Amino acid sequence: MALGFDNACCWIFTLLLTSVTCYNISSERLHSLKLNHDSTKLTWMVDWPKKEVLFYINNTFDNGKFKTFAIGFSQRGELSRCDLCVFTSVPKLYQQVHDSYTSRKFDHIFRDTLQNCEVMYMDDNSVAFRRKFDTCDPQDIVFHTGTMYIVWLRSNALLEWSNNSTIIPKHSTKNQGVLPVQLLRADKIRIPETGQILKKLDVRLNNVSVPAAETTYWCKIQQLDPWLTNAKHHIVQFEPIIDNEALVHHMEVFQCIAGNAEIPTYDGPCQNMPASGHLCSKVMALWAMGAGSFTYPREAGLPIGGKDFNPHIRLEVHFNNPRMLSGYNDSSGMRINVVSKLRRYDAAIMELGLEYTDKMAIPPEQLAFPLHGYCIAECSKIALPKTGIVVFGSQLHTHLRGVRVLTRHFRGKTELPILNQDDFFSHHYQEIRQLRYKPRVLPGDALVTSCYYDTRGYNSTTLGGFAISDEMCVNYIHYYPATELEVCKSSISENSLYEYFLYMKNIHKQNITSPNGPRSENYRVIDWNQAKANELIDVYVTEPISMQCNRSNGLRFDGFEWENAPITSFNLAPPDQSKTCSPVKSGIGWFRSLNNGLCDNYGDCIYADTKLKE
Repeated sequence: MALGFDNACCWIFTLLLTSVTCYNISSERLHSLKLNHDSTKLTWMVDWPKKEVLFYINNTFDNGKFKTFAIGFSQRGELSRCDLCVFTSVPKLYQQVHDSYTSRKFDHIFRDTLQNCEVMYMDDNSVAFRRKFDTCDPQDIVFHTGTMYIVWLRSNALLEWSNNSTIIPKHSTKNQGVLPVQLLRADKIRIPETGQILKKLDVRLNNVSVPAAETTYWCKIQQLDPWLTNAKHHIVQFEPIIDNEALVHHMEVFQCIAGNAEIPTYDGPCQNMPASGHLCSKVMALWAMGAGSFTYPREAGLPIGGKDFNPHIRLEVHFNNPRMLSGYNDSSGMRINVVSKLRRYDAAIMELGLEYTDKMAIPPEQLAFPLHGYCIAECSKIALPKTGIVVFGSQLHTHLRGVRVLTRHFRGKTELPILNQDDFFSHHYQEIRQLRYKPRVLPGDALVTSCYYDTRGYNSTTLGGFAISDEMCVNYIHYYPATELEVCKSSISENSLYEYFLYMKNIHKQNITSPNGPRSENYRVIDWNQAKANELIDVYVTEPISMQCNRSNGLRFDGFEWENAPITSFNLAPPDQSKTCSPVKSGIGWFRSLNNGLCDNYGDCIYADTKLKE
């Protein structure tokens, strides 16, 4: 596809990629993000071989209206201690750039000791520059494949530097922003089928009155249109239709695994859904806050329709309404694009991680409490084909307290490259991500999904469950060819949990009435301290598990004793994240690296430390 943007951007990308002409640069390699609601837009391209990113921003100075424009990067969206490239332009006089970072109070900008904002083009209305993934400068943030934040501002004031620092210039709120983004992302996928070949299916609620309750799961079972029931199609893309962004937390569309059995249509709270509706549990499409559309690779599509496909599907919408608002109607749902000419492979979606159960808990006042969900080798050995599966997409998911999620891949005692990782995870930005590295998972491989939770400021135990105030730990992986394995998740076994509560009652003298009583009550009466929290971590990573190696109908595969299953033996220590270069030492005595913060008990120092002084 030919490149279609202004001449300045075309020129700069041609300059940076001298081996190709401008018109040969595929638009699949370009990504963009609107910085405001007007015309200021960031366009970037990842140069993987050179390990650098090329940036272009238009309407930076608005033809001389503004004199200062700054854009940079923040680890978790804070304005304090963020990495900035600051550009100054006075038409017909001078132009400047400063590699900088902001103070902890976001009132000053400090000039970096090294210049790593490499300007390639700059005029009265645009800027183009490039940055290495890792400059080996501790005053620069390292680019990674997880969630990052773009920070930007512009002002009509000039910077007044004194001793390598300046006061942040005055600017309006509409000329400042913080936006989440996956900067190092895979190339975009275009749908080759167009026009009459591409058909659309809308699966939406029908003007539902949103209940004034914190958590509502609303289900709608509908019958497919005749053109889908007559012949098998492939889903090649799905995208959200959102009526109330403040209320819709996530959505899923499920296939009904019931042969040709008649399933009644339904539109109401999920807990009141007829029992037959629970046969509609095979995930077809999903969306969570922050996500956009998802496109399948050209070789695969998700099956829908045909004589062997039950003619009913179920939409489930999770409304999160903590303020108990009333008077809102909603018709949110999913738009599904399908083709009748089938692609080479049937794709499918599999759930990895932890069961949605209160068997798992997170104590209060924890910086990064880890929970691990297992897809053990015994499950993949039974359920996957001999040639394995290729994973091409992944959506990591937690609720409010999740701050880090990753899925690791093991073949015997050998750890393979990580399947997906987000060290700066945000529950506000849970997009389905195309994987640049597409792993092949073979029978006998193990997958471990680890979630880390920040419960500082909470004074009660957080339990696993469905409500937004509960927690989840899930990775929805998109793969081909399709298999019967729908869920590969775990939780601590009932017997292990009984022994743990008995231990807490008898040894720690906790006020537990009955070790086999309600789990939520037993967790909540524990008088937590760090020692007890560490003991719980040890229990979760050493004791037998309850393994959900499930088909789409919810039944487990035969051939193994899944209750009290052993955890696959491997080292759960974090993978080596050491740098390939030696950081440049700063001559500033009080300086702390922008890439470091508080450290957890696994030795990772990636968590925000808001108490450090400037």
